[in-house]
Amino acid sequence: WLKAKDKSIFAEIHDYGYDIKSCPRKGKGGGVAFLYNPQKVVMSENLVKGFKSFEVFESIIKTNNKIIRLCNVYRTTKTKCKDKYNDTKVSVFMEEFDKYLDDIVEKSGSPIISGDFNFHLEDKADQNAVKFASLYQSKGFSQHVVGATHVSGGTLDLVLTLDSCSDHLNPRNLTVDQNTGTTSDHYVIHFDIPVSLKPIAAGPLFESKNVREYRKMNINEFREDLFCSILNVPQFTSVDHAVEVYQHVVQSALDKHVPLTERTFKLNRSPWWNENCQKAKREAKREAKKAQRKFYKDTENLEAREIFKERCIDKAIIINKARNTFFDEKLSSSKGDPKATSKVIHHLLDKEFGSKQLPNSTNDKDLADSFKSHFKDKVNKIYCDIKKNHTKICNDQSTGDDLGKILVQKTFRPLVLFPLNSC
Repeated sequence: WLKAKDKSIFAEIHDYGYDIKSCPRKGKGGGVAFLYNPQKVVMSENLVKGFKSFEVFESIIKTNNKIIRLCNVYRTTKTKCKDKYNDTKVSVFMEEFDKYLDDIVEKSGSPIISGDFNFHLEDKADQNAVKFASLYQSKGFSQHVVGATHVSGGTLDLVLTLDSCSDHLNPRNLTVDQNTGTTSDHYVIHFDIPVSLKPIAAGPLFESKNVREYRKMNINEFREDLFCSILNVPQFTSVDHAVEVYQHVVQSALDKHVPLTERTFKLNRSPWWNENCQKAKREAKREAKKAQRKFYKDTENLEAREIFKERCIDKAIIINKARNTFFDEKLSSSKGDPKATSKVIHHLLDKEFGSKQLPNSTNDKDLADSFKSHFKDKVNKIYCDIKKNHTKICNDQSTGDDLGKILVQKTFRPLVLFPLNSC
């Protein structure tokens, strides 16, 4: 559960290259949020207030041909306060969600409503679930999730989209993944939306390098080739000749046993990310695929899922250790330097994120034009305010002498001289 004061958690999210738009709950719980990659998606948030029976947080994504309005909804069914019971019961939710659907249809953008609604839609005998389904269907919405989304069973997490021709977005490849890699009792819902995102002006995300995979090298065979080479026959005419022969022999042996292969690396990786982190990430992904294959064959097989959870926990431990070690060394090296120490602390408290970032744009010219328009509007506003104030003063009914007296009385204070005492 994230709160507004959890700045260190937000900083950790940013270190992984992601951003978060969060609407924390004031009481118990974490609220609703959007976690996204700012290098691929530009999102603008819109907090919706006025509903007591559920929480909703909207975010807008602009694509090449349309606007998508993502709506994250959570309806709670538990409360310890008796006074709040009437605000969370089903009848109040039906009334408020009815109003919300009417409002969302009138807003710009194609809506995608998703979240935990806490209705068992798989139970056709559940009257509340039937009423809820009839409600969103009467507004022209369709629900796309099929199957259990909770460890105890039940289709509680839903994805709703409009059926109209102008706003219809057909989610593709929708799957419910039970291997979340976390301790959450809800499953992860994956789906694709067929849209084309606007390109973001940024540097390349990946780079290609030619590397040798020394871990796959057979040391004994490599040593045997070196032993049988001309390096063991010392017939060198000079030191330069020996170096040249050595380089040629070793290079040929390396090309034979560990040839150069092209690998793609992600740029702008966090400075604390090391080889152990990458290895743990690969192993967790490998175990996820194994668990998914075994679970599809036998839904009662929980062993693979438990192994996957253990790998995810191991991955989290390794990554957190690498990050903690990196910043511990940074703080130790900056000991005695207040400026350097403050810089590290500000990074850990998420005070530097976004301070040096430029707004997202498709190209440099559009970015420069947006800056020009912004400051031009500010300057014009200042001129308008000065002109209005000048007109107001000129239209004042007071005479020039009276206006001068007023300005003198308001601006200047009498000067009082105090005698200096001699020492």
